[in-house]
Amino acid sequence: ETCEIWGTDIWAEQVYWDRHHLSPPFHFATTTTIPHLPFEDRYFKLVYCGSVFTHIDDLAEAWQLEIFRILSPEGRAYITIHDKHTLKLLAGGHKEGILAKMMEHQPLLKQSRDVFDMLVVHRDTMSQVFYDIDYFLKNAEAMFDVISVIPEAYGYQTGVLLKRKSSR
Repeated sequence: ETCEIWGTDIWAEQVYWDRHHLSPPFHFATTTTIPHLPFEDRYFKLVYCGSVFTHIDDLAEAWQLEIFRILSPEGRAYITIHDKHTLKLLAGGHKEGILAKMMEHQPLLKQSRDVFDMLVVHRDTMSQVFYDIDYFLKNAEAMFDVISVIPEAYGYQTGVLLKRKSSR
């Protein structure tokens, strides 16, 4: 009753299920991997991207611009990412998980484990993307002020809370 909540996904089957089981009160839209969301400029006070940027490889900066576009002037974005801390967790206490088992057989990951800005394993809708946190924040700071960075905020993913810069 106090707000409007939208969910989007590129998987039409998931959106179909959501509409049939969670609507109302929630609203849903099927989108694509192309950086465009069907919302007006400055429409949302909060954009939540839980485990989204962990799969966006080539268009991450364009998606950040799209999030900036739909955030209200006082808006916040909460984004979770895989980072170097995630890789340490996958090699340690989380090494029995599905993602850890998938990553342990990736030669590129073994070669680049500590020295990369952005590392992509598989290039498709199921890609796994890992960031150096400083690189991710440097790209985000063109549009956002960084409020907080919390490792393990979303399982083994790092949570990044961003505030829309008001000077734009």
